[in-house]
Amino acid sequence: ADAGVPPPLEPSAPDEAADRIFLRDAERTFADEGHRQRMIGLLGRVWPLTKDYHQGLGYIASLLLLLFDEETAFRMLLRIGRDDKYSPGYWHAAPEAYVRDAMVYARLAEEREPEVAALLQQACLVPEAYASKWLIGLCVHVLPFRALFDYVEAFLEHGHAFLFRFSLALLRRTKEKLLAFKPTDVNLILEVLRLDQCQYGDELEAESGWFSSLVAEAKEVELEAEQLQALRAEEAER
Repeated sequence: ADAGVPPPLEPSAPDEAADRIFLRDAERTFADEGHRQRMIGLLGRVWPLTKDYHQGLGYIASLLLLLFDEETAFRMLLRIGRDDKYSPGYWHAAPEAYVRDAMVYARLAEEREPEVAALLQQACLVPEAYASKWLIGLCVHVLPFRALFDYVEAFLEHGHAFLFRFSLALLRRTKEKLLAFKPTDVNLILEVLRLDQCQYGDELEAESGWFSSLVAEAKEVELEAEQLQALRAEEAER
């Protein structure tokens, strides 16, 4: 992503409640005080963008701080949170943009993987209950590092379209496992969709490459920009 100098944010008064949340998330994320303070400082700088907070922002901010200096991380977060190519509106406590895109994903799933979609409907699983792992959190807490870096790089290159491609690739890759469950196996289905480690023991082996190949497959999923734009517009009106 182009991390050029973004337009300045409008000043915002400090928010004590937000500061407490930043502190708690920093304490959960980092063991040392130096990284915690850097994370708190970065989240405070981004706060005026939405004057709201979703934990997914904390996930992404912490990852970027491990890879870049604070100024570069700040510019990248502003670009992700502002540019329609990426995911503006996701970093709210009740993110309507995410709910819209979760429903778009569900419609794409019905079209591309109808058997899996039928199972999820029978299990009464709404996409908002699990898709945040990929859409808002960018898989930060669920992918091994090599696959995660590929995932984030693809997102920065292709924007939100890649998130939908990954969603469809994941359904296709896990279809056999999912269809072995009954609709009453809600917890097991959720574990697969959320990429919980307990469902991916063999795949997490260092030499398996399962997750990296999944990300590679996602890049090749065909998804027309016009269809995606139309679905997002329809869901935004509901």
